[in-house]
Amino acid sequence: MDWSAAFFNDADKKDIDALAPWFGEKISVRFGNQPAVEGREAVIETFRHFYGGIVGMKHAREQVFADGDDVCSIATVTYTRLDGSKVSMPVASLLHRDGAGKLDKLQIFIDINPLFAPPS
Repeated sequence: MDWSAAFFNDADKKDIDALAPWFGEKISVRFGNQPAVEGREAVIETFRHFYGGIVGMKHAREQVFADGDDVCSIATVTYTRLDGSKVSMPVASLLHRDGAGKLDKLQIFIDINPLFAPPS
């Protein structure tokens, strides 16, 4: 399994203890059109908050472009909402690892609004 697949597997566990070891101290995460979250502790807290708003998620990767420590992943993510309903949406993620193999940049391009819209 490539390193980015292992990252998404850990992210889909919705377990911050599985995800946190991926993050370097100087990580920068940008989710959608929100301002970047800077620093390991702030990123961990952001994911903890996000995980609290969903029951689950699963990435189905469709295309992966990798060059060493840089990866672009195109996927459909299926989220399970707190009410048990599901919504799937496209997402593109750009990941970069530092020399120690820790993520120092993660950009997630998604329109997250459908996740929190009333189910249809």
